[in-house]
This record gives sequence, structure tokens and C-alpha cells, in this order.
Amino acid sequence: MAATREDTCGVEGWMYNGLSVHDSLGILLSVSPANYKRAVDCDLAAHNCKEVEACEKYYFLDHVDYADMNLPECGSERTNHWANHCEGNVVKHCESDDNKTFYQASYDCALAGATCVEWQYESGEPGADCQAPQLKCAGPAMPYCDGTRAVVCEQNAGMLSPLSPWVYDCADAFGSHCFVHGENVSCEGPETGEEDCHDGKDGDGDGKVDCDDDDCGCREYDCDDGIDDDSDGKVDCDDDDCGSFPHCQ
Repeated sequence: MAATREDTCGVEGWMYNGLSVHDSLGILLSVSPANYKRAVDCDLAAHNCKEVEACEKYYFLDHVDYADMNLPECGSERTNHWANHCEGNVVKHCESDDNKTFYQASYDCALAGATCVEWQYESGEPGADCQAPQLKCAGPAMPYCDGTRAVVCEQNAGMLSPLSPWVYDCADAFGSHCFVHGENVSCEGPETGEEDCHDGKDGDGDGKVDCDDDDCGCREYDCDDGIDDDSDGKVDCDDDDCGSFPHCQ
């Protein structure tokens, strides 16, 4: 719920990534509660996006370096025997604050209902991360809505990494709903304003649909395409928006 609210309110773009140890707020909270707990608790107690935005300060106030987490050292190189790998269903990653000293962090994939998997990056370096169930994802960059749930279909760490979908319930973001726009999926509702301006629906519940809503800022963008871009009943040069367009003078 906290990640859904942060994304919907524009605090953190969680919904652009599939499930990964670095893109699951629940997993990160388990590894470093000092870094995340106050912010997450604040998100969960919030009543609107303004309050969620105010919670962001805790990420800065509570930041703890890897060096201060009592983690075992990996060594000076990420590519040594301590490099990224699976131990059972736990991802072992070498993390660093300064790219000099590396510390081994343990991420339990079971916390997200996922499985630890290994592969090789294009560079040949070993990779390991959590992989979520495939759900109905047909491939990367092919998100979909499942009721109010936004299903992000993405790989978790590069072209050779596995497809690892992740799900965000937009209803948790103050009664929002899911909508797909191109290769991305988002939540829209009373707290976000009208975001999908061409679906014929009142997305934020203010009684104004699509371009009739000031949130959309619609205008005639292409004055020579034969399309009513802003849905005001005026096409191309017949629309006052095109008054300065040379073709219309």
C-alpha cells in the first residue's frame, strides 16, 4: 500500500519497474527498517497525497549507510566469490556506499511471494534477484489492469534478467483506479486529478470528463492532421488554438 501511494502521489516512481530487491518496498523495509519504517508508517497513516508527500522527509532524515548496518564485507570487488547469487530463496547482493568497500545484504524473496533466480548480465557478471509469478504478462512493457490492480510487466535488471511482474492496488491510493497509457500503467483518482484525458470517463470524480477538466490542459496540438485533438468540436484550423499556425493564417 505504501508504494502504491508514493507512486500515485508522485513521491517515488515504483510502477515503472518489475519486482526486484531494490524495487520492493516490503523487501527493503525488512533489510533496513531504520531507513524505511518511519516513512512507510507515515504513508500508511496518510489521508491524502499532501500527507504522503510530507512523509518523504523521513527517507532523508533516517538514512543509514550500508557500513553502519553490521553487514559482512564482500571484499573489494563485486566479481569475487561473494558476488550476487542465491542462497535458497534469499538474494545475496554486494552493496556499497562508496564503490570501494562492499557489504553483503540479504533479501528474502519469500516476503514478496517470489523466487530467487540467477543469470548473467551482458557483461558476464553474475546476477541474482527475486522473480515474481508471471501472472498474465505477455512480455516486458505490456502492463494491464486487473480491476483496480495495476500489473507492471517488466524485467527486473536489464535485458537478460527475468520477467518479474509486480502488482499495485490503486484502490489503496485513496480510492484510485487503474489505467494503462502506452507501455506504462498508473493510478488515477480524486487525489491525482484527471490523467487519462481521452477515455470518455470522469477519472477524478469532479464531474468533468477528459478535456472538459482543467487538469488535462487540452489543446489542438497538430493543426494539420484532421483530428480534434482537444475534443472541443473544432478540428485543426477551425480551433482557436491554431491561430498562430502558418497553415491556418
